[in-house]
Amino acid sequence: MSYRKLGGCAAALVLALAGTAMGANGANETVYVRIAKADLVGAQQVIAPTKSIDYGSFQWAEVTLDEARAMQAAGLDAQIVEDAFTLILGQLRFDPLKHEVTLPGGLGEVRNPVGGKDLQLVQFQGPVKQAWLDQMTAMGLEPVQYIHPNTYIMWGAPEARGACAGADCVRWSGPFAPAYRLLPSARALGDDQVAVHVSFFKQADLRRAADAIETLGGKGEAPALGADPTLARATYTIAGSKLEDIARIPGVYSVQLVPTDGGLRGEMTNQLNVGNYDGSNLAFPGYLTWLSSVGFDGSGVIMANVDGGVADTNPDLINRFLPCTGSTCGGGASSSHGTHTAGIMGADGSSGTNANGGFLRGLGMAPGANMVEQVYSPTFTQANGMFTLMKQSWQNGASMSGNSWGPAGTPQGYDDDTRQVDVGARDADDTAAGNQEFLYVLSFMNGNGGTSSQGSPDEAKNIFTIGSTKAQNSGSGTQILQIDDISSNSAHGPALDGRKIPHMVAPGCYVDSTTGTSSYGLLCGTSMASPHVTGASALFFEYYRSLPDYTTDPSPALVKAAFTAVARNLSGHLDADGGVLGAPFDSKQGWGRMAVERVIDIDPNSVRYFDQEILLNNTGEEWSTVVSPFDSGQPMRIMLVWTDAPGHGLGGSTPAWNNNLDLIVEAGANTYRGNVFDASGFSTTGGVADDRNNTEGVFLGPIPPGAATIRVVATDINSDGVPGVGDATDQDFALVCYNCAVDPGFGVSVSPGSERVCAGSDAVYTVDVASIAGFTDPVTLAVMGTPAGSSTSIVPNPVTPGGSATVTISNLSVGGTSSLVFEGTSGAIVRNSGASLIVDNGAPGAATLISPADSATGVILQPTLDWSTVTDASDYDVEVASDPGFTNIVASGNTADSFFDITTSLVINTTYYWHVTPNNTCGSGATSATFSFTTIVDRPILLVDDDDNATNVQPTYVAALNNIGLSYDIWDTNNSDNEPDAAYLANYSMVIWFTGHEFGGFAGPGPAGEAALASYLDDGGCLLMSAQDYLYDRGLTAFASGYLGISTFTSDTSQTSVTGADLFAGMGPLTLSYPYTNFSDTVNADGTAAVCFTGNAGNAGVRKQVDGSVRVFLGFPLEAVANAADREAIIQTTLAACEQPVP
Repeated sequence: MSYRKLGGCAAALVLALAGTAMGANGANETVYVRIAKADLVGAQQVIAPTKSIDYGSFQWAEVTLDEARAMQAAGLDAQIVEDAFTLILGQLRFDPLKHEVTLPGGLGEVRNPVGGKDLQLVQFQGPVKQAWLDQMTAMGLEPVQYIHPNTYIMWGAPEARGACAGADCVRWSGPFAPAYRLLPSARALGDDQVAVHVSFFKQADLRRAADAIETLGGKGEAPALGADPTLARATYTIAGSKLEDIARIPGVYSVQLVPTDGGLRGEMTNQLNVGNYDGSNLAFPGYLTWLSSVGFDGSGVIMANVDGGVADTNPDLINRFLPCTGSTCGGGASSSHGTHTAGIMGADGSSGTNANGGFLRGLGMAPGANMVEQVYSPTFTQANGMFTLMKQSWQNGASMSGNSWGPAGTPQGYDDDTRQVDVGARDADDTAAGNQEFLYVLSFMNGNGGTSSQGSPDEAKNIFTIGSTKAQNSGSGTQILQIDDISSNSAHGPALDGRKIPHMVAPGCYVDSTTGTSSYGLLCGTSMASPHVTGASALFFEYYRSLPDYTTDPSPALVKAAFTAVARNLSGHLDADGGVLGAPFDSKQGWGRMAVERVIDIDPNSVRYFDQEILLNNTGEEWSTVVSPFDSGQPMRIMLVWTDAPGHGLGGSTPAWNNNLDLIVEAGANTYRGNVFDASGFSTTGGVADDRNNTEGVFLGPIPPGAATIRVVATDINSDGVPGVGDATDQDFALVCYNCAVDPGFGVSVSPGSERVCAGSDAVYTVDVASIAGFTDPVTLAVMGTPAGSSTSIVPNPVTPGGSATVTISNLSVGGTSSLVFEGTSGAIVRNSGASLIVDNGAPGAATLISPADSATGVILQPTLDWSTVTDASDYDVEVASDPGFTNIVASGNTADSFFDITTSLVINTTYYWHVTPNNTCGSGATSATFSFTTIVDRPILLVDDDDNATNVQPTYVAALNNIGLSYDIWDTNNSDNEPDAAYLANYSMVIWFTGHEFGGFAGPGPAGEAALASYLDDGGCLLMSAQDYLYDRGLTAFASGYLGISTFTSDTSQTSVTGADLFAGMGPLTLSYPYTNFSDTVNADGTAAVCFTGNAGNAGVRKQVDGSVRVFLGFPLEAVANAADREAIIQTTLAACEQPVP
């Protein structure tokens, strides 16, 4: 028989089979299987599938259970997929087509009016294809987040969700109910105030959602956009009884209680890490000598120590730290814990202080590396706080950070904090071009054994999570000989969704290190384990940079692969509960105990690194290479690791894995799958492919085979694993192969990765055939998955490796999306590469405009235009004009999205007209109807948040403006001189600029900001500036004297009360209560200005007026005014003076 294959959503899926075969016992139960391409012919003799979908290297099929067992009994590669469609959401487990789900009252209903957009769920018939996501987008549903299995959270109207249910590729659709956004542990709370993290879909109406939360009594900042590809975040304080109401607000993605149980998690242990101990496990001094012998000490590498602060004047640390800039920098903060972890990471032993037989107490793993000091608190509690810490580590030059702390000490599942560190591992700086990959090393929770005793973000996929082993005795500091036992403090996994954590273990209990400016001490905890790994990673960075083929630093995935592949197997030793350990990979030791010498003290010719060189674009694609043992008497150890797309961030036990790659190694007639091991820790044949962990190992030994083919198969590519590259479904990977020599072969790559043409035109691709290790045999090319009725030409064919071929696909007459597989064959070697083809069947139809609605009024000056997605449109031309004939275009652009942000500042109280024209390769479609809107009548206020200290005071200003009833926008400088320019300021009637207590940077405005304000004030603008560190940081600039009227100032006079004068006569005395250190100033007015506030320590405020431009400068923070009504009165008085200036 033959299979019918599903391509795009419009293709047929369900097979209507007469006399469908049943199992020998008549069983009707069906299961889903992945059948390897090589075994399809054999499978046809055994099965008659109900459904089948082609993915190139395998086929997804629904068969009876007996048929699946029959294929396996016949030796066919048919993997049964367990729970192929069972979802876990809101701690409920269900197959949406098989189970009736009862949701708690009020948390299951559809809450939107007809046409209103919110989050929806769509489950597909099999592993997600890019073409299916494209089809959903065309139907008005925007993909937001993948949920295992085969499901996506989408953004769109209920009507669009209903329409998509008829697509053949869709199995089920339904609302993303409020119950899925709020875990049971956060429901039915009392009226006591709680702190919550709220995440929102970025394209939702964030202001409306935030306003709704404020209406419920929530106090917090505006939703903050960050590096997360889809989510914005905010932190609120609100009555616990209101959390269900927040979950019902359109655009809210998740509501999570801020954890309240977070916080902090010599040389002898270094020697344990590099194997320098005798047969009784007793370590001996000489780590510096060992480092000298291997030639690496971490020189040139920068590590971030993120902890409670460091006594960096300790003689073993004083030469190691570099300056740090940013709100999270340590400054004067110091703690014994942070000093201890920093010492383990990189203390240099300069003091010569030793103990216990000559071991240097202040000698870390990477004594040649440098460090920057950051403090984790309170940043980690803030919206996007986890990412902020990583971003500032990167911006200070660090390649990695050591983190012996966590925001939660109890299992949270894959929560929002966890998602943030996974985002940052791929791109730690969203303001820099490209992806800035960053290694985040984490101490696993001190959970004292048990089961799933981890905290957060311990369940992250893309970081390096480290448990603890025994090391030294607490009193004497003498060594414990049971160095391969897990220490009793260390937590056990697994993750709540079943993934195995931690990833590795290292000495942690007890460890000798620096503790103060001149002191040393023994501490026990996983906090002491992970710094060893951070330091060892710095050694690996230096080693990797020394390799002859080095071009870029190793990715976090490669670092993880390099260490885990050769970690020491702790089988037969004890876990944290005193139980006997088996072989790795498990949820107690991970891959085993770190063995640094196996990573950097090796023959570089014996190891092969493949670091994110290959991009797998679609499910079914694969990469392969042929290797043979470098030393035929030693095992071959192969480790695959990939930096996965961010998981859901919802918390709980919802599966958090996205893209699934499978490691397969073929040696002769034997096939080995990743993470299938025997009791000795070596790979064995058979078993089931690992569907959830993004570390997969194959260890061939103890005596390795001859040549082996390593394959990496894209079993499920459902998410954007590499942001900014290719389309929305792709994944790269890192692979390390120890004791491996490369055998000759070839590789195939195709460009472009995606082609789009109009029906009747040809699609042209270039296929490059690379030679590996001098391979010259001709390679025959073929293309699979081309549209029905098309023809394919390949010139030349075959191709000699090192050459290329042009592939032309002609006779394209039917529109749609195809996933193409370009396959090369030479003898027994087969390689492939994927690409997509979109054929447009004609020009697209017209778009339907959505918002601003036609004739809308009161529209902000930089609105977002939104319209319905047009089927077959590739992009849209947008025009905004001041006249209905569009002769005066004020804003225009081209976008592939169904929305457009106007960045040009519009004019107040003005009517504008806009329309949209969709395009594709066949041309432009009809232009939409024209909508008009009128901007706001009055210019709003601009609130510039230049307050980058630890205490976020933006909510104080927001509350004041809300209570007064003023319209406002917010500009957050995010601890930089990214300040509004003059054109932007011109949109606002008054600017309120506050800087709080800046540390680790400079209070603004900076020179560019001052120039912008000067222009704004020259044009009649009004300014209320509240700053206690602006003058301290910038001095008496020309702006401060010429525009603000300040003659002299004295910093840090610590005003505790102020009394109004001049414009503010009659106010006070007002008590000042500071949410941070009081560094307020005394300021005096020159002859062009007047003192407007006096204080107990001298003059505290100055007012200057030039015509209608009023400028008020307060040398104290407005947020320090204790009474809210008084704060509001100061704002109102300033605004009134702007509207009706006083002499």
